[in-house]
Amino acid sequence: MAKYNSIDHALHNEKVCKYLNKKPENADWVITTAFYAALHFVRSKIFPFTATVDGKDITIADFNSYCLKKQISSGKHRALFELVEEKMPQLADKFNHLKDISWTARYNRYEYTREVSNFALEELDAIKSQCL
Repeated sequence: MAKYNSIDHALHNEKVCKYLNKKPENADWVITTAFYAALHFVRSKIFPFTATVDGKDITIADFNSYCLKKQISSGKHRALFELVEEKMPQLADKFNHLKDISWTARYNRYEYTREVSNFALEELDAIKSQCL
């Protein structure tokens, strides 16, 4: 099994997102996959980083390691958003907006216009450009 690569995962989700965008009736899934692509782009940019834990500087390699060190078992989206706010404040609003419309698309309303899905793609492109 190959080592996990967050950039590869982000690019895969982005590819699916753009494929789904070919049909306007897929707007909800365009929005959802745009968010998950963005999630992996920001993870790839944030990690690894050095943090002080119990008075020692340690390297935190990835988001899963971060959650283990911080003992986060639920609320992982919130924890990631807080990291984005801390480490990449210029992207926090874009990331949070994608998260919000993605959750609405998945759980409350699946019918969106092409305009909204195109906006999600614009937000994704802005996030991607800051992460690569």
